Amino acid sequence: MKDFWIGNNVDLKLLNQRVEQFFAENEFETKFKQTHNECAIEASNSQFRVTVNIRGQPDDFTVEFITNKKTRGFSLPMTFGYLTSIFGGGVLLLKDAKLQEAINEVERKFWEHVDKQVAELTNSANKQVR
Repeated sequence: MKDFWIGNNVDLKLLNQRVEQFFAENEFETKFKQTHNECAIEASNSQFRVTVNIRGQPDDFTVEFITNKKTRGFSLPMTFGYLTSIFGGGVLLLKDAKLQEAINEVERKFWEHVDKQVAELTNSANKQVR
């Protein structure tokens, strides 16, 4: 999912730090990459990996949340589980459903966190650090 903000004047370095902190607090290992107008945070745990891209300028930026697993449609384990359910493949279905539920929960909490941080950091790009 991707969301954008216009006119908030957010210090994107602070936003990146707070997003990275969110993943650390939720027991993800993180890696940080930065280019001129883009920051990428790669976060992973034992179940899945997430990439968050923050692009743009303080007054016009986007935040994108990407997982390494499909969030719609059928995944290979789910399809295989359906096909083999009479032979115990239902376990694969259950595992896939639980994984999807975990991903959805992390994404829900992530967007709540980002919305809160953007609100707190509004006009932070103008502040001088003393």
